[in-house]
Amino acid sequence: MILPDQVPATETHQEDPDIINFLIGGKHGSNMDTMILAQVDTRSRTVKMVSIPRDIYFEGRKLNSYSVDQIKEYLGVITGFKPEHHMIIDMYAYIEVVDILGGIDIYLSEPVVDPSYKTLDNGMWGTLNYPVGWHHMSGVQSLRIARSRKTSSDFVRAERQQQILRAIKEKIAELNVNDGGQILKMADAILSKIETDMSLREIMTYQLKFKNFDLQPRGVLSTGNVLASEMYVTPSAQARRDACLAERGDEGLGCPEAKASYILKPQRDWNAVRWYVAELLKDEST
Repeated sequence: MILPDQVPATETHQEDPDIINFLIGGKHGSNMDTMILAQVDTRSRTVKMVSIPRDIYFEGRKLNSYSVDQIKEYLGVITGFKPEHHMIIDMYAYIEVVDILGGIDIYLSEPVVDPSYKTLDNGMWGTLNYPVGWHHMSGVQSLRIARSRKTSSDFVRAERQQQILRAIKEKIAELNVNDGGQILKMADAILSKIETDMSLREIMTYQLKFKNFDLQPRGVLSTGNVLASEMYVTPSAQARRDACLAERGDEGLGCPEAKASYILKPQRDWNAVRWYVAELLKDEST
């Protein structure tokens, strides 16, 4: 999809009674590594996913450094769709959930090879190396392809993360009433290690209501469409450098350099980003 020369004005915080927006996040430590806007459309019975890069720079900071409530508010400005709910899962809970499900099946259209990523399987050390084709993966194995980016990119990794969510959804949809014990174990594993504004009752209600909806990866915001990358020295890093220089003199012996960080900004403006996201999330039948 190519941006038109004149992008129509697109609202922030767009609302629709037939749509519920969710923020699906993954974290290890204090900041989120993964952010996905998941839009449930009750008319088309779909769940559409758009991955949001963690390195988007907004209001003077990287997006993933804000609190969850701030991220949700800012996503309304950045994408036009503010999530009503959030579910941020720790990677260890993710591993446990996938293992409770008995693993998931993932098709890789491109190999995932990362010599820097050490693996341990059946007592044997190796490096990340998954060829093209179908793979049945445990929680640990699928987490590897969800996190690896050294030999690809954050954007390619985001596409794999959407594939993984689709595979988990399909596995959950296969469960029936006779799998009550498995469902309870999974719910307990999730709730013990996630940050959410939903109760167990709400989560189970949504799962039952939307489990047969079609989960559709719709894209990743990237430098290939509406974002641009640059290196940026944060004010705090520059302030530390300046304070050290003031203390030690102009030569700055022993003063650390103000290191630049990789950030993402709009190629044009946030209105163009909102228009692009709205186009990604349109019903395919319209």
